[in-house]
Amino acid sequence: MPRSRKILLIANNFPPVRGGSAVVYDNLARFSDGEVIVLAARINYSDGLPLIGWREHDRLAPYRVLRLKLLRTVIADVAGGGISRRIAFLAGDVWIRIRLALILAWLIMRDNVRAVCVGELLASGWIFDVLRLFPFVRRLVYVHGEEITTEDPYDEDFRRRRRALHAADRIIVVSHFTQTIVRDLLGPSAAQKIDLIENGVDTARFRPGPRNAKLVAQYRLESCFVFVSVCRLLEKKGIDHAIRAFATLAAQDPQVRYLVVGTGPYAETLQRIAGDAGVEGRVRFTGQVPDDELVDHYRLGDVFVMPNRALANGDTEGFGLVFLEANGCGLPVIAGRDGGSTDAVRDGVNGLVVDGASVPAIAGAMQALRHDDALRARLIVGGAAAAEAADWRGKARIFRGLCDAETRLVPARV
Repeated sequence: MPRSRKILLIANNFPPVRGGSAVVYDNLARFSDGEVIVLAARINYSDGLPLIGWREHDRLAPYRVLRLKLLRTVIADVAGGGISRRIAFLAGDVWIRIRLALILAWLIMRDNVRAVCVGELLASGWIFDVLRLFPFVRRLVYVHGEEITTEDPYDEDFRRRRRALHAADRIIVVSHFTQTIVRDLLGPSAAQKIDLIENGVDTARFRPGPRNAKLVAQYRLESCFVFVSVCRLLEKKGIDHAIRAFATLAAQDPQVRYLVVGTGPYAETLQRIAGDAGVEGRVRFTGQVPDDELVDHYRLGDVFVMPNRALANGDTEGFGLVFLEANGCGLPVIAGRDGGSTDAVRDGVNGLVVDGASVPAIAGAMQALRHDDALRARLIVGGAAAAEAADWRGKARIFRGLCDAETRLVPARV
């Protein structure tokens, strides 16, 4: 009996790393009936520290995960380190690539791999050169958006990104926004190799439920109307403006609270903004929460808020799957209109879409969902339908089809 043919997914951003792309890759593997093997790292490339909890994650995962120490070099400022430091950095990069290429070849032959999907365009695009040695293996790349829009000194002229995208057999994009920027980068002739798989949600996990009494007491949310944000704390997420908008509500409404769930480099700035706005006692920062408590933290909220915006360097939200997770938990959402968030949120259907650069616009949406019960109820119903339509099981089926098809399974939408 012939061995089943596998799909190899190569991803730096993979659980226990938090973030949208890590959730995407985990769910693609989780709902692919054992067809996907994941190649990931056990060291965080952003700081060089071990990933906490990777063994526990891999032991419980319903798919196979192979961990290498690193899939790419640790981010470091080598410009001011002198020639010796730069040589050491480059030597380390060469060694990582050689080892990864050997492991890749071994997996292709041992596990009868039919397709390789690269989950990090710029740092791992060179893998497509190795795959030319295996013409029977289909080459795919997953593009979320910010890796194209954000300026990168490693690829100032976008030459490396274009080369990697051209080398792929299929380019999977997560939103119409991402589809447009990829097509603009490569030209109209590339449209035939671009496939849209919008991000999804695990509706068996993210569903409505009662507030966890222990967490309500922990954050002192008794008898309160709660706005909640769940995200990595980055400037582009718009939590700074959401806090400023919340302050205008809090000045007249003693029963409102704002729960900010997550960690990130912008955390201290956000705490300072809350203090400057005079709402430090009514904005609760949870820090990172255990994964098994994530759904309970969504359920603490009455309205989900993440008024994302594009930054000057081009960094923006590629999709925003947290909106669908919130919808699945029974919350209407407030989103910014930049990037790909409008693929996840339809204004007036499952949430409100605002100008994420405008504090008054954000405050107006928060006021509307605080006081208009009928609007909130209508958006909750629309959100439940949006989450159900985006179930990951269907997304994974499309992904597996693209790994097999010689022609596009799902025509790219324009």
